[in-house]
Amino acid sequence: ELIMKKCFLFVVLIIFVQMFNNTEAYADDNLVLYKGPIEHVFTHCLLSDPALSFNKNNPMRKNYDIDCITKDEFKKVLHQLYQNNYILVNINSIFKTKNGVAYKQPLYLPKGKKPLVISFDDVNYDHKKMHLGMIDKLILDKNGNLASFTKNKSPQINYDDEFVLIMENFIKDYPDFSYKGAKGVLCLTGYDGILGYRTQIKNPAHKLEQEKVKPIIQKLKSLGWTFASHSFGHYHMKKLTDSEFLQELKLWKQQVEPLVGKTNIYVYPYGEWEVFDNNKNLSKKHLLLKEFGFELFCGVGVKPYFGYLPNSKGNKVLFMDRTPLDGNTFRNKPQDLKRLVDVYSVYDNVLRPSKLI
Repeated sequence: ELIMKKCFLFVVLIIFVQMFNNTEAYADDNLVLYKGPIEHVFTHCLLSDPALSFNKNNPMRKNYDIDCITKDEFKKVLHQLYQNNYILVNINSIFKTKNGVAYKQPLYLPKGKKPLVISFDDVNYDHKKMHLGMIDKLILDKNGNLASFTKNKSPQINYDDEFVLIMENFIKDYPDFSYKGAKGVLCLTGYDGILGYRTQIKNPAHKLEQEKVKPIIQKLKSLGWTFASHSFGHYHMKKLTDSEFLQELKLWKQQVEPLVGKTNIYVYPYGEWEVFDNNKNLSKKHLLLKEFGFELFCGVGVKPYFGYLPNSKGNKVLFMDRTPLDGNTFRNKPQDLKRLVDVYSVYDNVLRPSKLI
């Protein structure tokens, strides 16, 4: 009798799996092969307190006006991207690696949707920006929910003033904006820690800070966020010697990778990249990046590009440009951004020191 019960349960399990697989197959029937460009946009940590960020006495005012957008501008951007039929995809789903070479992957999406990757640079909340209009750090509240913490703000804990929180809230309201649970890409440096925690070894309390940040990292991963390397020291690549560049990669591997895990995505600081030498061979720096496991390389450009860098000697290097969403691009390239957002309806012409004409 016991054996018969086990057999019955086994048959039920098989039927259930088949039903699930059929459901998945039916869902896949609604997908179509996407043949257009894959958009990748990026910005920096948001200005959570724009009045403070753009205050005339703020030493970061000019930098913020050039490089950043406000939390309200970002919310408007998300709504427009959604209205324009963009859908978030996981950056790791658009390429695969074979024999050490990265290749583009076919992408199937719901009909009428356009793929979008969103990344965020310099997510370390470094000292020079503290108390000047950005949050201090990401935290988990007493219930285990993601939140932001800013010491010189009331209330100190908030749930709607930084990109992670805003995107999580937006996707709860519009779940079809995220394909298969995709979120954004956090592009980290390590010289002043990560996510607002001073995890760098030069900090005497780095071990305590590392333990504090680990639950935040796990929570982000569980929600579908991914990580990329934006270097350790946010250097100008061409100004470093090969040996200096090797030391930078070692610092990332020693101080950041143990916390966030391995990533195969490298985002060039300042969008400055070096792949080939003067003889059109792969440069020593690029070979070092490959040696450290990086496979997709991201630059900066206002038009979408996702493909192989041209090289007469046949080396395949998978490269992706990222369109900046910041004050500078809003003011100087509004027509180039039109395919994504209407800058004139997004831009904060009240608080920003530079007006959009």
